[in-house]
Amino acid sequence: MTEQLRLSVSKTKTFIDCKKKFEFNYIQKLPKKDWDFHIFGKFCHKVLEEFHQAYVEGCTAPYNITMGESYKKALIEYKDKMTADMKKDCWAIINKYLYLVTKDKNLVTSVIGVEKKFDFAVNEKLVLNGMIDKIQIDDDGVIHVADYKTTKNKKYLKDDWFQLLTYAYVILNEDPKVKKVRASYILLRHDFEYLTTEFKASEIRKVKDKYLGYVEQINSETEFAPNPTMLCNYCDFQNLCPAGKTKALDSSNIYGEVNWT
Repeated sequence: MTEQLRLSVSKTKTFIDCKKKFEFNYIQKLPKKDWDFHIFGKFCHKVLEEFHQAYVEGCTAPYNITMGESYKKALIEYKDKMTADMKKDCWAIINKYLYLVTKDKNLVTSVIGVEKKFDFAVNEKLVLNGMIDKIQIDDDGVIHVADYKTTKNKKYLKDDWFQLLTYAYVILNEDPKVKKVRASYILLRHDFEYLTTEFKASEIRKVKDKYLGYVEQINSETEFAPNPTMLCNYCDFQNLCPAGKTKALDSSNIYGEVNWT
């Protein structure tokens, strides 16, 4: 019997984008770099997680006090990795969010969960795992899942809903009676702009077949050929991949996410 394959959105996306990177990362399990844009994204996520979790647990303190405490807590974990510019950029982002939640308290009161972990067997071939940044209940009673993005360039997200569709599948798996799920990418560098769509239950159920298709592709893959693109600039394994090294361009000061990781 074939062992169950564990897949997350990022692991699946890596296979789709570049099979050679998938091999380096998930089969050979080679060490990865600490990219500034990854650290910055994780830090911003951590601040917002601490902030919303406090109110999910019943916090009654003013928003500015809780946000300040959340920033300090996140800094304890990331202080040795954050540059002064990165701290300044994150501080500007959370101050913008403070302004928004002051104008619309529903941005806080509607949230029912943050950094929700999931890890469950889809069937005997696949285990799906990952984490949802934020879950809220909108005014119309619809469950709304969201993922924070710190990208400077939002073009790569256009019409690319697979990550959010996966999160909608998690919600439907927990409650098969759900008829639809609302889902958004929240663009932290773009004044918390929402890129939002809705999935009907019939559409959500189809993601299972997509993942099972990727399971078959991964299990049958033998060559793991590289796929050189602009993303080679940000690949952990650029120096081990001649095709990627040739493709890579010189880049700096990029803090935003450039893919699904």
